[in-house]
Amino acid sequence: MIAVTYAVIAIAFVVLGIGGIMYLDHRFSQAVGDRPFSINGRRIETDDPFVLRQYKKFYALRVAYSFALLVLLFVVVSHVG
Repeated sequence: MIAVTYAVIAIAFVVLGIGGIMYLDHRFSQAVGDRPFSINGRRIETDDPFVLRQYKKFYALRVAYSFALLVLLFVVVSHVG
C-alpha cells in the first residue's frame, strides 16, 4: 500500500512540476506579447528592456515554484506511512 501511495505522490508531483512550469512560461509569453526575443537554454537574447525584466521576474518565479514543490514533496513524503 505504501508503494501505491508513493506512486500517486510521484505522479502528482511530476504533473504539478511540468504543468506549473509550462503555465509560468505561458504567462511570460502573454506578458511580453509580440515583442522580439529568443531563448537559448537559460539565456535570453533581446534588445527590449521590458522583455528582459519580465524574463528575470518569471525566471525567479520558476525557481521559487520549484523550491516550493521540493519543500512540499519532503513534507508530504515525511507524513506517509
